[in-house]
Amino acid sequence: MLKRIISFLALALALASTGAFAAQRAVAVISIDGMRPNYVLKPDDYGLRIPNLRRLLRDGVHATGVRGVLPTVTYPSHTTIVTGVWPAKHGIYANETWDPLRKNQGGWYWYSEDIQAPTLWQAAARAGYIVGSVSWPVTVGALGVTYSIPEDWRAQTSDDLKLLRVVSTPGLLQQLQSTAGEYTLNLDAAEAGDWARAHHAIALIRLKGVRFLTLHLAALDHVEHSNGPFSPRAFQALEEGHALDPLGFSGDHS
Repeated sequence: MLKRIISFLALALALASTGAFAAQRAVAVISIDGMRPNYVLKPDDYGLRIPNLRRLLRDGVHATGVRGVLPTVTYPSHTTIVTGVWPAKHGIYANETWDPLRKNQGGWYWYSEDIQAPTLWQAAARAGYIVGSVSWPVTVGALGVTYSIPEDWRAQTSDDLKLLRVVSTPGLLQQLQSTAGEYTLNLDAAEAGDWARAHHAIALIRLKGVRFLTLHLAALDHVEHSNGPFSPRAFQALEEGHALDPLGFSGDHS
């Protein structure tokens, strides 16, 4: 699946560069949660069909691995990416908040006010960039983000989408729906969720002029939790492609 998403995002950034922000360098930080280095460094060992990730490896600059923070889970790791400091300094120590008596009812570190260090969003905004973010952890109320669709949920019901509309940039999800389609928070619809996030990210670039974007793709990680890394289901989530027109967002998404 991710073999086309990244190319579509690159194309959207290129198209946006033909407009008023042509002189400004565009940056997209895309996290493919749960993607271990060997998925890309040794794809032939697993028969993986990931041509665009292979192209990025071949034509771009890459590292063979990273030194993970402690704990090596999603929210501390993603906050380190946007702050450059360890969890002990940025204050996001786990996915869930410290709540031994369970008074917070399983609440996670969704709110950016808990971040205790400056972020890339703030730096980009100060530099004059239009900043957008889709499903990046710890972004509810994030300073510097003009167009925000944060990662947030409470009850795993349809009401969660109502909550997301409230904590996102006002009116944004409604504005993008005709172009990007319906947003989904159903974690079990793993690949569909990544496509929804990607479509909304592309719409932010093309329609809102976003020049600094953070995007969290969660399908692979979710599938790995239930099926394990390097499992056939994980390979399917990583490589599944869809017939999609990157300019009009039309086509067969089955």
